[in-house]
Amino acid sequence: MKNQIILLKLCVLKLNHLIILLIVLRFFFFLPLISNKEKLVNAITDAKEYCELAYNLSLKKGYEREGNFDTKRQPLFPFFLSLFYLISPSPYWASFFYLLLSIILLIIAKNYLTEKTFIIFSLLFILSPQINFYSLFPITDLLFGIFLFLAVLFLKENKNPISLLFLSLLPYIKPVALLLPPFFALFYLIKKKIKLMFLYLLIPYLAILPWCFLTYHKTGLFTFSTLPDINFFSYYVPFAKGLKEKIGYQKAKEIMNEELKNLIGDNYSQKEFYEGIRKITFKELKKAPFHFLISHTLFSFYTLISPISFKPLLIYLNGKELNKPIQQEVFSYFLKKRFLIGLKIFFEERLKILGISGAFLILYSTLFLFFILFNFIKYFKKEKPILELLIIFPLIFSTGVVAEARFRILFEPLIYLFIARNLKFNSVSRFQTADKGNNGFKNKPNH
Repeated sequence: MKNQIILLKLCVLKLNHLIILLIVLRFFFFLPLISNKEKLVNAITDAKEYCELAYNLSLKKGYEREGNFDTKRQPLFPFFLSLFYLISPSPYWASFFYLLLSIILLIIAKNYLTEKTFIIFSLLFILSPQINFYSLFPITDLLFGIFLFLAVLFLKENKNPISLLFLSLLPYIKPVALLLPPFFALFYLIKKKIKLMFLYLLIPYLAILPWCFLTYHKTGLFTFSTLPDINFFSYYVPFAKGLKEKIGYQKAKEIMNEELKNLIGDNYSQKEFYEGIRKITFKELKKAPFHFLISHTLFSFYTLISPISFKPLLIYLNGKELNKPIQQEVFSYFLKKRFLIGLKIFFEERLKILGISGAFLILYSTLFLFFILFNFIKYFKKEKPILELLIIFPLIFSTGVVAEARFRILFEPLIYLFIARNLKFNSVSRFQTADKGNNGFKNKPNH
């Protein structure tokens, strides 16, 4: 009994040490923002929109942005943020919220993972430059990543009702989650568990119906989110059109915007606006399906290989705005095999202006990314992570020309868990002995 008490105290102490390390690192990442909270909302476009929604919710003005019911952003994160806004409206609350959520995640993981797996997972999560950086901002990526991690964790623990709850909440964080239920269902079809296949396929889609009906009641649009419409019209299709017609991305975008203006005029409703967007998008997409597929696939890989993005990093460090977005322009030159011009633009417009602190964070992010990708590929050969691959695949290839490092946070905690379960040490230790046969979980999963 005495030995068990001592062991319990040591385990608690280890958790406490990890939480302290988490708080210290987040504090150091938070330091550049203390003097200027505007950096939090200017660094990433989404942030300003989520803060406005949270503020209006805290004032009981409804789910509105710019005077209209918002159909672009999903409500769960603004709702959580609005609870803190009741105390005081400040974008700093997002950093505190994600710190609190990260601590809760570690406590939950501690209860289900073996000691070795938990410690390695926690260190990867705590030391991640991606998570430390993007958790500062009022955006949804880490909330999505944590909820998805919990959905998979409880699935592997055979707690399917809890897993389905988190999976059903994911679309209320980001609409890309609507791609996931068929892949969860496919996993159970492979496992020949037909009942679970239907549950994971149907319940998440039934869960979104209340928001679809509310959106229809407010706007006349029966949709869950108009964000995919905006991404196709503003990014995916103009880039494909530019490639096909051999004109620049910005020029193709201007042509489509002019066509939209001619179609809907100056006085239009929300419904007419999005119906016009869809009409033009489908028309242009039918003209260049091959160019869309190629560009969308190539850009999506950028989600996997990108370190911390330059625009938010530059604003975070010194408050400066980038003169222009260059991602699409650089990729256009690469696709045209004009590599030197693309690299020159990349150096002049990005690397040259970051400074020492920015260069260090880029290097840190790059090395950390190399480490997790190397180990994921290494252990992938030994253990085929079917569920993880089925989840990661649609999340990567949904990004297209808007791909950036922060979208990797949607699934990066799953990669940390996979590495933690498989990472081996040179010498046999009590960690490896304790893990034997359980695949990293305290209760041996059936999946």
